[in-house]
Amino acid sequence: MKQVILLVVFLIASNLLIAEEKINLMTEILPPFQYYDEEKVLTGISIEIIDGIKTKIKSNDPIKVVPWSRGLKIVKKKGNSALFSMLRTPEREEFFKWVGPLVDFSVVFFKKSGSPIQLSSVKDAKKIRKIGVTKNVGNHEMLLAMGFQNLDVLQSGADEKNIKKLVKGRIDLWPTTYFGGLYNAKKLGYEGMIEPIVDFPVFEGQLYLAFNAKTKDSVIKKWQIALDSLKLDGTLKKIVSKYR
Repeated sequence: MKQVILLVVFLIASNLLIAEEKINLMTEILPPFQYYDEEKVLTGISIEIIDGIKTKIKSNDPIKVVPWSRGLKIVKKKGNSALFSMLRTPEREEFFKWVGPLVDFSVVFFKKSGSPIQLSSVKDAKKIRKIGVTKNVGNHEMLLAMGFQNLDVLQSGADEKNIKKLVKGRIDLWPTTYFGGLYNAKKLGYEGMIEPIVDFPVFEGQLYLAFNAKTKDSVIKKWQIALDSLKLDGTLKKIVSKYR
C-alpha cells in the first residue's frame, strides 16, 4: 500500500512538473528562418532547430504563428512563454532570458526596382530621405541605436506593409533580411518591384529564442544544453546549410 501511495505521489509530482514547464512557443513569419512552404507546412532554419531541441528534451509544445507585436507583448508579460527568432540587442537584454544563438542574421536595404540609390556606408544611408521600419521590430531598434533619424515608423502591423510604401514611393529604403524581402514581395504581389542592395549589409547579428524573464533557470538551462548538443553533433550546421 505504501508503495502504491508513493507511486501516486510521484506521478502527481511529475505531472505538475510537466505542466509547470509547458512553454507557449511563438514565432512570426520571417523566411528563411520561419515560413510556410508550398504545402502550407511551417518550416525554416529556426523551425527545424527548435524542433530539434524539442526532440532532445521530449517536448510536444506546439509552435504558434502570431504577429510579432502580439508575441512580444505576451512574452514580456506571461511566464513560460517564448518567442523566436529574436535579434538579441542591448535594448532587449534585460527583458528576457535567452537561449541561443540559433543562427546568424544579416539585414540589407531594399529599394524600389530601378531606383538610382547606391550605398557604400552607414553615412550614405543616413542621408536618404525616408527609411521605412516598424515599431518594436529589431530593425527599428538597431537603426535607432546606430543613430538614424530619417526613419518613417509604422506604429503597428506587419513589417512587410512597408513593401507597398516602398513601391508607392512613400519611403526610399526598407531594411529586412534578403530572403525575407523577396519572399514577402512575392507573397504580396510585388515580385520584381523591389530589389536588395546586396553589397552593403545594414548590420549583422544573431537570432535567439527569448523566454519570459520569470522563466525558471532550470528550464533555460535544459533548452540551452539541448541546443548546444545540436551544435556539437553537427545537426545545426546541416540545417543551416540546407537554406544557403
